[in-house]
Amino acid sequence: MSFFDYVKMGWEVIKLKAEAIEKLAAEEKGFGPAIAIIAIGGACGALGTIQAAPLFVVFAVAALVGMFIFTGIVHFAATSFLGGKGEFKPFFVPVGCGALITWATIIPVIGPLLSWLAGIWLLVVSVLVTEKVYGLDRGKAVVAVAIPVVILLIIGSIFGALLLSLFALTR
Repeated sequence: MSFFDYVKMGWEVIKLKAEAIEKLAAEEKGFGPAIAIIAIGGACGALGTIQAAPLFVVFAVAALVGMFIFTGIVHFAATSFLGGKGEFKPFFVPVGCGALITWATIIPVIGPLLSWLAGIWLLVVSVLVTEKVYGLDRGKAVVAVAIPVVILLIIGSIFGALLLSLFALTR
């Protein structure tokens, strides 16, 4: 498949088409195109935020790191705690191609809002991919996807509290 075929399949994943998820999960050469789609999405996010446009490479790398952490935690939760059977790569490729939705964040002014909406939809996509790849029921798939989100919220809250404390100490 060409890169554009992966983009087309990513669009089908965004539309929650089970056939596209299954085809991408079985695709042996899909890892590279999935990484490219994620990185382009990160760069689009920077370009859509006018002040951050010079940081498009940083945003692309951050998107990749974030996706690897997210998919790694989902994979670990699905296979270690929730009884799922599956491999990391067949999960990563459809979710990575589904990250095509983040390309919409390139639109100036509304890019940051679209980023939130794309992120929420990507969670929905991740639940469906988790069901299909790991053979989990919907409830367990939701739990597997919710775990990294909860971890992120906890870490973000701790970081925010530390920043507020430091700010209060400097006054």
